[in-house]
Amino acid sequence: MDFNTLLAGDSRILGDGSMYELLRRSPEVDFDPHIAHAGLIYDRASRAALERVMRAYIEVGVSRRLPMALTTTTWRANRERVAASAFAGRAVNEDNARFLLQLRDEYSGPEQPLLVGGVIGPQGDAYKPGEAPGTEQARQFHAWQIDALAGSGVDYLQAATVPALPEARGIARAMAATGLPYIISFVVEKSGNLLDGHSLSETIDEIDAILPGSSRYAINCVHPSVLLQALDRNPRIGNLIVAFAGNTSARSVDELDGLEELDTEDPDIFADAHRRLLDDYDIRIVGGCCGTSPAHMQAIATRLLNS
Repeated sequence: MDFNTLLAGDSRILGDGSMYELLRRSPEVDFDPHIAHAGLIYDRASRAALERVMRAYIEVGVSRRLPMALTTTTWRANRERVAASAFAGRAVNEDNARFLLQLRDEYSGPEQPLLVGGVIGPQGDAYKPGEAPGTEQARQFHAWQIDALAGSGVDYLQAATVPALPEARGIARAMAATGLPYIISFVVEKSGNLLDGHSLSETIDEIDAILPGSSRYAINCVHPSVLLQALDRNPRIGNLIVAFAGNTSARSVDELDGLEELDTEDPDIFADAHRRLLDDYDIRIVGGCCGTSPAHMQAIATRLLNS
């Protein structure tokens, strides 16, 4: 089943949970300082740890016969970072996609659709919109990674934790050029604005104006309660948000930035925080971001079956 067909179906889709925050605190693995968890596949022990966590997420969905959308661990694998890393010269994006596609193929079937999304992150710090590039610079900067993922066999593309409108426009242009379905996922504040101050409504309107009918939108790296407040302030575009991957912390971006200890909450409390969000908005893909674990996704899966 392809991305568009699955998205248009009756069932909500379970995403995976945190890989970055979960694994970087694990004593089993060492993140590359430049590409983070994208380098784990090149070390036997680290690859095994990565595979164990990903299988745990997949088995949550498979055990409940929920369609799933899995995402590559390539959030930091842009061209500059790969070149500066210990893995310069390797096909980091393609290798990570291949790793996940092979895992996917073990579980997927006609009754168990599993899609793989190729993920990119912002050029700068996701919490610092001042580091974001302009539109054309972003298109040129991200095109290398986007093209690498698009050629790897993934089902769709996704930009995660985008903090600023100009960078989002450039990413959308580069992704649209591949012909693959794609999602732009933003970080928002309770005010309903991106971190650069543009409203969510304004951001979506501007991207839709240059790429009519092409882009899909998501939110990640905020608590469900934050997204609810943001959508309450942008009611016109609420049903244009097709995916959400929530943080387990309701703290503001300023409070979370540089926080040493992971701020998390009980899986059932976190899943309950999704109740009104899923009742009021037709969010199709529900995953997890910072602080989530397989236990959190298990609790969310229960809510999806009951919603």
